Amino acid sequence: MSSNREQGTGRVDILVKEQKKRRAIIIEVKRSNQEKDMEQDCREALAQIERRQYGKTRLKGYRTVMKYGAAFFEKECLIKTNRQV
Repeated sequence: MSSNREQGTGRVDILVKEQKKRRAIIIEVKRSNQEKDMEQDCREALAQIERRQYGKTRLKGYRTVMKYGAAFFEKECLIKTNRQV
């Protein structure tokens, strides 16, 4: 697992890699100023993962890369993904 290392053109907040099955999870975290902002902050986190191409170089050869945007407000947490099932 990596945290805040150089990934592609920026720094990913959380990177979890499973080398045996070649799967990875990228998580970008945002702090929301209000509870109503959490949804938008999750979308922004997902957009940031794409825009900055997190994991592009470090995840070559990984078959599955799951991407999550997380937003926190006080003790509340919202997590979104753009992954199609």
